[in-house]
Amino acid sequence: MERPLPGCATLAIGSLPHTDAEAAVEMMFRHNPVCPGWPQLPKIDFREGMYIQYAEGMPAAVVEEAGRRIWFDLEKAPEGMAFFYEHYLEDDLGFLAISPDYARGFELTAARLPSPGARFAKGQVTGPVSFGLSVTDAAQKPVLYHEDLFEAIVKTLAFKGRWQAERFRQAAPDLQPVIFFDEPYLTQVGSAMISLPPEQVVACLNECYAAIDGYTGTHVCGGTDWGLLASTEVDILHFDAFRHMQELLIYEQEIAAFMERGGMLAWGIVPTGKKAFERNARELAEMVQRGAEKIAGFGGSMTEETVLESSFISESCGLGSRDEETAERCLSLAAEVSDVLSP
Repeated sequence: MERPLPGCATLAIGSLPHTDAEAAVEMMFRHNPVCPGWPQLPKIDFREGMYIQYAEGMPAAVVEEAGRRIWFDLEKAPEGMAFFYEHYLEDDLGFLAISPDYARGFELTAARLPSPGARFAKGQVTGPVSFGLSVTDAAQKPVLYHEDLFEAIVKTLAFKGRWQAERFRQAAPDLQPVIFFDEPYLTQVGSAMISLPPEQVVACLNECYAAIDGYTGTHVCGGTDWGLLASTEVDILHFDAFRHMQELLIYEQEIAAFMERGGMLAWGIVPTGKKAFERNARELAEMVQRGAEKIAGFGGSMTEETVLESSFISESCGLGSRDEETAERCLSLAAEVSDVLSP
């Protein structure tokens, strides 16, 4: 299959503030016609939060309704991992499916595919580093530091992404699946608070990317070591281009190599707060154009036009904590920026 390029099409992070799943799906398709994605809806149910949402099938995971949280019971880990690996080694993908109780928007989205004008179908999973550092055992120790259990968690997350990609291919064989492994916690890696070997970050992310028959992406909310991420096997880097563009642009050699190997960028150029109402599409498009011009100057065969052809346009972060008016404004403004930049 020919490798499709986005050409400044819109792509959404995923989370929306809606309590009506049908309305959320409708908004996603309306503003992201080339790359529709399913909405995460944390205000409907705590199980649609970004960590709990992918807990089904994880060994020793405890989803606590009263506390609206997830944690891991280490006493149950040996039995849980034995049961998990029995299914994993049989390649039982259905065992790690995401049920409607945990993702009301997924099947509603799949049922509408293929849709007019679509070339991609997007899903998302919480990335292994962010999951491993945010979710703990009963003693509040992050599960990333329980080596055997964390290995099973990485495999679970990889399969959650693979399940989505295969479900999209069932619904629309001609569309290219795009599966993101979102890593908000990577803004902290390398800080005094977190000591995590770079090779471990690369290894667990690459294991997730390798599971996907389609494009892979990673979103980071702020500044991070983009050189490290660019060295992985990821296809799309999503960054906050409104507030943190310079943090990406300092990695000239790494980003140049990433783009030369066929990597793509998702420009989170639309701010997700009140500033979305203060900005217009043309000035945001000009920010993207200036950034693309700088990247084209990093060397190789890139031009501003080829950088933009390999770019998505997006909001800077998820919208699940915002109100519906703000979400509508952000997605519609991203679509307007896309219209300005698209050939």
